[in-house]
Amino acid sequence: MNQIISGISFPAIRGIQAEKEFYTVMCPLKRLKRIFTFDESNLLPENRAQRSLNPNRIPQISNYIQSNRTDYTFSSLTACISGECTFLPTTSTGAGKNIGTLLVDEDAEFYITDGQHRTAAIKDALERDPTLEDEHISVVFYVGKTLQQRQKIFRDLNLFPVKTGKSYGVLFGNSPQEELTNQIAKQCDFFNGVISFEDGNLGPRSSKLFKHSSLHAANLELFPHVNETNLDNAIEEAVKYWNCVAENLNTWKLAKNNDLPPNERKEYVNFSAIVLKCLGTIGHQLLAQKSYKQTLKKLKQIDWRRTNKSNWEGRCISQGRMMHNNSAALLTIVTIKKQLNLKLSTKEQIEETKFIEARND
Repeated sequence: MNQIISGISFPAIRGIQAEKEFYTVMCPLKRLKRIFTFDESNLLPENRAQRSLNPNRIPQISNYIQSNRTDYTFSSLTACISGECTFLPTTSTGAGKNIGTLLVDEDAEFYITDGQHRTAAIKDALERDPTLEDEHISVVFYVGKTLQQRQKIFRDLNLFPVKTGKSYGVLFGNSPQEELTNQIAKQCDFFNGVISFEDGNLGPRSSKLFKHSSLHAANLELFPHVNETNLDNAIEEAVKYWNCVAENLNTWKLAKNNDLPPNERKEYVNFSAIVLKCLGTIGHQLLAQKSYKQTLKKLKQIDWRRTNKSNWEGRCISQGRMMHNNSAALLTIVTIKKQLNLKLSTKEQIEETKFIEARND
């Protein structure tokens, strides 16, 4: 190995993986612009070891840093070093032999194999907030890898990805919108105990009635402008509203009390995410009124069975399957509003007219 005369150094820990040395270093954020300068985006896919950069993700991640300036969190970047480098341990024996300094020659190239969007976003955030420059991110370095080996590293790192579900994202979140949903799941008499926080669809025998992410989508409709200032009031009003809705939906009460078996719940549309969301949308309109309890009593008169095709077919049901697109939501809202004697919005009326015309053709 040639002696390194000039280069860059990192505090590092040395480890062994697949019988080869690798290093975990602490990298100041300001150094990212200096070391990750090689741009693979203009190369053909077969000549690079990374997916193409999605520019739309950069401002999203950068804004996350800015919005969570005192509590943002990033996992390690993974990169490969092509060029001379040497590890200088603090001691020759004991634990210190794997703790020391990684020296990298100034002519070496650094290739990101995992974390290009985080890197680009951090660079963008540094332009907006230079005080970030002395904060750190950990980087795992592999040394002396060919293009084919770098491609394999990228592939292997993405072999078993498990994306965090939306429900966990809400449960572990701390925004006013997420806190609203989390508190409703706890404080609302009906929802307490019937919300699933797990990923995936509810099983056919599940005792849970709705996914946490579905409740969140409904609450975003109910209180689209919730913030830290009005959060407490929003929680109080939302709990009252949802309890009133539940009081007027007999099938909901039966299901919560285990008097409606899971295999029978699927026969009713009001256990679907889209109807829950629609009830949130309608609730936003009702909360602007002084009193809505009498209006919600009319929910008892609605036939929520999927077999009631005059209400649901072509609106939220198509060929026996529930639909969840925007058009389905609008048409379902129309059906519910009509039976509650509520005025349709212009957008809802336009969608209803299109639906009627298409059905009569």
